[in-house]
Amino acid sequence: MSRPAIAVNSDLELDAVRGMLRIQLLAPYIDAVVEAGGFPVIVPPTLPPELLREHVARCDGMLFIGGPDYPPGWYGETPLPETKELHAARAASDRELIRAALARAVPILAICGGHQLLNLVCGGKLIQHLPRAAAHIDGQRHQVTIRGGLLLREMFGESRIEVNSWHHQAVLPDAIGKGLVVTARADDGTIEALEGTNPGQFLLGVQWHPERHYDMEHRRRIFGAFIRASTMSQPY
Repeated sequence: MSRPAIAVNSDLELDAVRGMLRIQLLAPYIDAVVEAGGFPVIVPPTLPPELLREHVARCDGMLFIGGPDYPPGWYGETPLPETKELHAARAASDRELIRAALARAVPILAICGGHQLLNLVCGGKLIQHLPRAAAHIDGQRHQVTIRGGLLLREMFGESRIEVNSWHHQAVLPDAIGKGLVVTARADDGTIEALEGTNPGQFLLGVQWHPERHYDMEHRRRIFGAFIRASTMSQPY
């Protein structure tokens, strides 16, 4: 069987020197997919909606990366000074991609901002700026407790694990998206993981960054489970 095709969304920013948009992606996302046995396919956020949907139709799994903040207007709020919105074209592209991936029920791994995107598209909301944001930025390490769900418990057991953080926003506990359940929290209550309630689908959002976790076994457990699920979704 061939490697499963993993569609990976990408970031977009203006190159001020050249006066044009730059499509970019941090290498650890691709490295982790390849290491686990997947075939990464980078999806440019500049594509029209029909080609974005075609990427999802052709893939066996979908990885959503982190990045700047999604528009607070999506959940009825005005941006705070700490909010740094990502490029509007990427926001629209990401929403189209994740809606298509959810509709097709392909395996989804959503990391950091992708985890927040998952909650938003399923009808949830975010905390725009955490009261203790300094504890979650610049690669800070902290403990999270896994409880409930299925995917993370199969990877790590129902236990405490150490994670790495690069975020100042988080899923709002009182506004969890439809079809999602909280399966990990930090000691300060920050929601660190969401899973889908359909046991037949691999649907996992994590607030931390397993693709650049200092413990390679941690990275292998998460990406390995995701790629195995994507292999199972391949047509025969």
